[in-house]
Amino acid sequence: RKTTFTKRKKGIMKKLNELVTLCDVEACAVISSPFNSIPEAWPSKEGVEEVVSNFMEFSVIDRTKKMVDQETFIRQRIAKETEKLQKLRDENRNSQIRDLMFGCLKGEIDVYHLHGRDLLDLSFFIDKYLNGLIRRVEILTENGESSSSLPPPIGAAPIGVDASAPIGFDGHMIQYQNQDQQKPVKFQYQALFDFYDQIPKKIHDFNMKMNIDSN
Repeated sequence: RKTTFTKRKKGIMKKLNELVTLCDVEACAVISSPFNSIPEAWPSKEGVEEVVSNFMEFSVIDRTKKMVDQETFIRQRIAKETEKLQKLRDENRNSQIRDLMFGCLKGEIDVYHLHGRDLLDLSFFIDKYLNGLIRRVEILTENGESSSSLPPPIGAAPIGVDASAPIGFDGHMIQYQNQDQQKPVKFQYQALFDFYDQIPKKIHDFNMKMNIDSN
């Protein structure tokens, strides 16, 4: 224990010296030891008194606003890691919903076999994506360009869409990603326009069928 204590004491002093040198801050240490009745001061007794005196000249608020104990420090670290974990989950969920959307458009996935949460998240995602495409067509039209111009690459937020705006369901957020952050999807863009163009006709056919059945 004495040997371990001596090694750790040297390590603490080394770190303090690095902080003072590299970060240009004032620091001091008072190390008590069960093996020595006289506490050891770093860098010196006078140096400790000077640092403590300068510290006490600050107001109570300034002295304590960045002060944390070990428990608070650990809680802050846990909160940061939890936030990172949630961000990764959101990115994974976003990628999954994109694959579902393009899989449904290509006929590779039967939408009727999806669960309730998948359907709701997919609905939110499609609405967001279509709104972005509509906005892009409006921009191209205003600029006198052809609306059949190639849309933004898959993986990038369409023009006019807030890439940071979250969409989601039941507390789970879905966000657009950069192209480098997700698996590429092979898909013909024209199919998405065709899919959108068919929506009004399908709604009309559905309404007509309902009217015939009711009559």
